[in-house]
Amino acid sequence: MTKLATSVLNDIVAVQLHVSQWTGRKKLADTDLSLNGEAPPKEIINLGSKHTTDPEALKVFNTIKRRMERACLAVGIPFLGGYAIPSHKADELAKLLTKLTGEYELEKLEYVRKHESIQKGWIEKFPSYEKILVKALTSTTEVEKRISASFSMFQVQSAQSAVSVDAGLSNQVDSLGQTLDADILKSAKKLLDSLTGAIQPNQTNVASLRKLREKVEGLAFLNNRFRKLVDKIKTVESAMPITGKLSTDETHKLSGLLFRMSEEDKLQTLMATLENEDANTATQCNQSLEPLLDTSDVEFDFDSEVESVSNEVQDESFVTVPDFKDSDFEFDFGTTPLNNSVSASNKSTYY
Repeated sequence: MTKLATSVLNDIVAVQLHVSQWTGRKKLADTDLSLNGEAPPKEIINLGSKHTTDPEALKVFNTIKRRMERACLAVGIPFLGGYAIPSHKADELAKLLTKLTGEYELEKLEYVRKHESIQKGWIEKFPSYEKILVKALTSTTEVEKRISASFSMFQVQSAQSAVSVDAGLSNQVDSLGQTLDADILKSAKKLLDSLTGAIQPNQTNVASLRKLREKVEGLAFLNNRFRKLVDKIKTVESAMPITGKLSTDETHKLSGLLFRMSEEDKLQTLMATLENEDANTATQCNQSLEPLLDTSDVEFDFDSEVESVSNEVQDESFVTVPDFKDSDFEFDFGTTPLNNSVSASNKSTYY
């Protein structure tokens, strides 16, 4: 493991979603076809399987699963079959996932309670295929076992010290930067399409950019180039209005940035440009600190001055110390402006 990979692992938390869904599907058998070779209606069959219950009643579970996935992707990126998120986002995400798994459980209880009646209604909808559907029914107990949702969070540690060959984790960690690149490209393309398709761009477009920036900012420890991209996005954000619709100029600024982030070559060019700008700024600062004159341009000869002063000190006639007495130091403040001012003040008349 490289030092960089170890540092990255210390900054991330791995998240795994454990979601089990019952689809209500069974494999389509040859006997499911009618005697004349006619297939059941499309409401019953789908891609070689048959629906034994109303699929609409099960959509809620997939909806919650997608919400859990989006919650992870809002702050993290795919990693080891799950997600890698910044450590400081773990608690916030854990609370949200706990809420969503709770919703999943409530929907499960509600469906299990109505499972048999839903299946019965589904069979009644297709009386011609009653035998086929009844034969494929799944019990309530079995369905209850198949529907579940949970999550786990943990920090990853390499097992390299315990094995004699490359454990492979370093490569997985190193690829996180590329994964974030791909995520930026996908998100920027989506935001650009939304912006160009808007009749009047507004705060929704700005908020979408802010969410992308917050995500990249949270994972910027993967590579310093992401920090520079975050600074660039913040610059564009600061040029946007706080409320209301965007002007033509503001829309152009926003779309210009998203355009440079929406294609791989343009994104790499943008990041390289930002890095070069920082390098040039640092060079200019160093040059400004260089001395205007070379030390060889100015010569100082202190020896002659020291020698001259030394000779003068040795000459007793050069230094004369006067003999002062206490009587020589007498001061009369009686005529000072301060005293006059006080006298005038004492003579003032008040009415």
